[in-house]
Amino acid sequence: MKTTQTASNPAVKKSLRSVFWRTFTMGASWEYTRQMATGYAYAMTPALRAIYKDNNNAMSQALQRHMQFFNITNVLAPITLGTSIAMEEENAKNPNFDTDLINNVKVSLMGPLSAVGDSLILTTWRIICTGIAIGLCKVGSVFGPILFLLAYNVPATIIRYFGLKLGYEQGTNLMQRMSDSNIIQSISEKASILGMMVVGAMIPSYVIVNSPIMIGSGKTSMSLVKTLDQILPSMLPVLATVAVLWMLKKKWKVGWILVAIIAVSIIGTWLKILSA
Repeated sequence: MKTTQTASNPAVKKSLRSVFWRTFTMGASWEYTRQMATGYAYAMTPALRAIYKDNNNAMSQALQRHMQFFNITNVLAPITLGTSIAMEEENAKNPNFDTDLINNVKVSLMGPLSAVGDSLILTTWRIICTGIAIGLCKVGSVFGPILFLLAYNVPATIIRYFGLKLGYEQGTNLMQRMSDSNIIQSISEKASILGMMVVGAMIPSYVIVNSPIMIGSGKTSMSLVKTLDQILPSMLPVLATVAVLWMLKKKWKVGWILVAIIAVSIIGTWLKILSA
């Protein structure tokens, strides 16, 4: 690759402004099925329009790619967005580009960036800002909430802005260095494995299955859940996930899967097999 897409397509670089402002709405569209996917696709739309222009088919495929499950610390989402935009540019330019790499890289960034964002921004910096603001509020100062809004949101906004720029520029440079080598296939495979590991690690946090059933009697009795966890940690959530995966492979619609989950939950609770 002799030149970058950023140099040859200034419309994409200009669209980054709209992408930046749309990142503030990503949390508003959060939902249980795909979490931040709708917000991600919405934020990507201005850049995708600049990249694919009048190619409605390519635009549709790109939006479908970015409607896949995604969740990340909102403040760091622009880094991933910038990388995705750079890779979409390469896809528009290179007919042999493997589009699976776009989502594989996106998912592989999701875990590490969330770990950094949650620990440093949400549970550290935000708490520090809250503590300082509470101190002012306790003495009746109106500057308490104002200080919190400024102390937390100004750095967060700066991180968003430069994160988008960094992701876009480094994503483009990354594609430049890898365009003519087999490292793309290697990264795709490794990113896919990492992505599956990240999604698999989410099962205990997002899938909760409890049961009141006890094994044994008296003081020697033990919870069925704890017994199964000794065999395989989070066995019931894993089994529930496998059941949903089976339904997806059988081409069940998401709506019917949700109905099935609700029905099993209600009947299981009524029969005292499951509990909240």
